[in-house]
Amino acid sequence: MTAFDTVSPGSGLRTMMGVWAFAAFLPLPALTLTDPTRSADLSCLYFALSNALLATEFHRSRGPPGSVDSWRARTFVTTIAIFSNAALFIGFGLVTGVQTHLPFPLIAVLSIIPVIGILPWMLHRVSQPPYAAIVLTGFIVGACKIAGCIAARVVYGPDALAQGYMAADWRTAKLMITVLWTLCTLLSLGLLIADYRYFVRRDSDSVA
Repeated sequence: MTAFDTVSPGSGLRTMMGVWAFAAFLPLPALTLTDPTRSADLSCLYFALSNALLATEFHRSRGPPGSVDSWRARTFVTTIAIFSNAALFIGFGLVTGVQTHLPFPLIAVLSIIPVIGILPWMLHRVSQPPYAAIVLTGFIVGACKIAGCIAARVVYGPDALAQGYMAADWRTAKLMITVLWTLCTLLSLGLLIADYRYFVRRDSDSVA
């Protein structure tokens, strides 16, 4: 266990202040300086990527957790940082009057769901090349979207794409978007639990 893993959450957050601030402010220009009717999708993409960079840099600077207690400490600290960024991002979005067909806070939170569960699982298993875990996480999210498109194709028929049932628009693509974020959320939660159980088993094996 490293020295970081034994300090308080407040001290852990202070050690990542620079990259934390970068991740917090990176998506704000796209959110606040563009057309409020069109800024949500692009700014949420930047928001997800900036927090993925935050989690990745945090992991790279300290290496993999040495124990389940280390895993808990790091997960707690990164989750606090990410949701603090989410609060700032949502606040700026509401102040600037961003317009979305789903509640903007919901869209913002959904965009970081893969960073909470899928990305950490990848980081603990794919350390080289750098940032490969972010790319692989993006592929998984893309696969979830493809599953949503397949569901729309099955339900609405061969004209699903032309009729907008596969578009990034809640008014026409409710099924595709629901399948996408349901799969992402369930997969993120499942991999978070799997990651925790892996470190529990590893601690048990080391004691035995």
